[in-house]
Amino acid sequence: MVGESNYTKQIRAIFGRSFDPNGSEIVALAHLIPEPTNRFDPNAVKVLCSGYHVGYLPRERAAQYAPVLTALIDQGWTPQVRARVWGQDREDRETGRVAFVGSVTLDLAEPHMIVPTNMPPSELHTVLPAGRAVQVSGEEKHMAHLSGLVAPPGGSWVYVTLHEVEVQRARSSRTLVEVRINGVAAGTLSPATSTETLPVITHLQGMGLTIAARAVLKGNRVKADLVVHMSKASELSDGWLDAPPTARGVNPAQRAEASPVQTMATTPRWRFVVPPSWPPPPAGWVPPQGWRPDPSWPPAPTGWQFWIQE
Repeated sequence: MVGESNYTKQIRAIFGRSFDPNGSEIVALAHLIPEPTNRFDPNAVKVLCSGYHVGYLPRERAAQYAPVLTALIDQGWTPQVRARVWGQDREDRETGRVAFVGSVTLDLAEPHMIVPTNMPPSELHTVLPAGRAVQVSGEEKHMAHLSGLVAPPGGSWVYVTLHEVEVQRARSSRTLVEVRINGVAAGTLSPATSTETLPVITHLQGMGLTIAARAVLKGNRVKADLVVHMSKASELSDGWLDAPPTARGVNPAQRAEASPVQTMATTPRWRFVVPPSWPPPPAGWVPPQGWRPDPSWPPAPTGWQFWIQE
């Protein structure tokens, strides 16, 4: 984040009455809004936390993130990430005045890891909490499927589902956890990890749920590497096991009705507004990547907010 010193009042307002002058820290949701009409940087990305404008992405990082964030907004999605908000009252040694200082740090993945390459399961499902990295075995047997999913550079993240399967061996069979992408097998978990995970699968299936997880897929058309990020069974609380968060996936035609994390019905909506001296845009219009206002239009008033929360 940059420019936080210009938004100390807004950062302070996030804490409300819970603020401790000796130092406070909270985790909140931040929305990332591209601002192509910014007069200083057409790639500027505004950061709004709890509805307050608290700063911008650094210029060099904004240039990397603006295209993917703009594409998400154009599809009706709301880009949001976790933010660590810190604040404290400090005394100036020279003047003796006490002033608030604050900072905002974003938990932001690399641009190519922001959006999954596939949709979550369409049926009622739960996503296992993120945790340790678990290597999938046997990807080489499924390259016909995986080669078309690998997305350079540096890989991508995908939704996977976990299923109990019987694997036949020469003289016996073994029960393992099969990992599938878009319903097609992509490999299995190791025998030890499968043994640990199977009770969770059985429990959740008994609740009528498909079990999903987040995974990272790397490689190329001849070699793929799939790693599932999920908590160990022993790390799941009784409360989570009794009432796991559930959702139904959406198909691509319904993307405009949902957010990457929550449905738009439960996520703040943002509307692009122009100064009164500019021609009004069509209802619901969002500036595409690279859009510039007409040079004949008068400059926007100082401090004009192009995005407002509805």
